[in-house]
Amino acid sequence: MSGAVETSIETSIHLRGVRQHNLKNLDLDVPLYRLIAISGVSGSGKSSLALHTLYAEGQRRYVETFSPYARQFLERMDRPDADRIDGIPPAIAIESGTAVRSSRSTVGTITEINDYLKTLYAHLAIPYCPRCEQPIARDDPSSVLARLDALAAGSRLLIAFPHPPGASTDWRQSLIAQGLVRVYADDRIWELDAIPPQQATQWVGGELLVVLDRGVLGKA
Repeated sequence: MSGAVETSIETSIHLRGVRQHNLKNLDLDVPLYRLIAISGVSGSGKSSLALHTLYAEGQRRYVETFSPYARQFLERMDRPDADRIDGIPPAIAIESGTAVRSSRSTVGTITEINDYLKTLYAHLAIPYCPRCEQPIARDDPSSVLARLDALAAGSRLLIAFPHPPGASTDWRQSLIAQGLVRVYADDRIWELDAIPPQQATQWVGGELLVVLDRGVLGKA
């Protein structure tokens, strides 16, 4: 009679009753395969948890897998004071210091971890517009058409392009000379030749939309 061998993959490190140094019967599940930061005020037990519990137990169990001959050349770490620690993998610790005085003087820079994190965040992060708080995504003709199709029939449309006004109110005359007559700013449409000089000056240094055309969705 034969049967399948069941295997389980740990998804967390399970800490129960940790009393290492100033930790007092701490129960904690630490997710694996995640980037985790431990923060807190001085003396709250950050090092006790990260170095003297998680790292110490992971390193201790890893060293125990070596032969007695190999273990004599490695640092021996004491078992942390805890009721139970389950699911912990082998561990390494990189401590910060001030021995290196250069542009790469932190743990993240000297180990080049920061370079990989920048690439990771650039590929996985979702940027948001600081103004409208909507996700920023690359548009192409297909995505623009899909967004237009999602609008209700009869929706009013503006075809416009962004424009930074120049250092004086003369930017209005420059646009009028190119055959443009309207801009969109402050949630409304402005006729270029009717913009008050004071208002035109307030927009200098910012950005507004120059209207190329207007239309109604669903009408030719």
